[in-house]
Amino acid sequence: MTKKSGRPPRSPAEIALMRSKIANHAQRLFRDEGFEAVSIRRLAKEVGCAPMTIYAHFDSKTDILHHLWGDVLDGLFAGINEQLAWVEDPVQRLNIAAQGFVDYWLTQPEHFRLVFMSSDVSRADVGLFMEETRTLRYFAFLSDLIQAALPGQADVKCKADTLVAGMIGIALCLNTIRDHSWSTARSMTSALVAGLLVT
Repeated sequence: MTKKSGRPPRSPAEIALMRSKIANHAQRLFRDEGFEAVSIRRLAKEVGCAPMTIYAHFDSKTDILHHLWGDVLDGLFAGINEQLAWVEDPVQRLNIAAQGFVDYWLTQPEHFRLVFMSSDVSRADVGLFMEETRTLRYFAFLSDLIQAALPGQADVKCKADTLVAGMIGIALCLNTIRDHSWSTARSMTSALVAGLLVT
């Protein structure tokens, strides 16, 4: 019986490790040079592998960006869930989640730029990410917080969308328009939530 030549199949742990390595290098390059400036060939050089190795783990550069966006959202909502672990009051939970959401983007401005300010990303690519299961799960999480704070309300989706848009807007203004004398993030976020709780 002859031995098969070639590399043995990689274990799931080895595949996950390589995906993580690629994603970490991509995040640094996207942050330092911008998404549009980084090619798969350049990324492969940074990782120390052939371009085909990148394609064996991700379908495209945009697929890598989607992976990074997902990781950022996972970290954001893991932090929010930690803050909510021992809080039972629904209004307090909504306020804490909203403050945590805005605080995250202000303390992680490089993540904000990666998720909301990556240029050369098509609307279709953003749309695909918005329809992914885990992205929808985070929207549902915020909707559930609003529903709990306002039981019986019929316009929960509108309020959840307004909350997300408002929180992103606060983070955008404070991250990018620094020469204006804004009110504090905490006070603006509190006002946003208070407005949503008016029935």
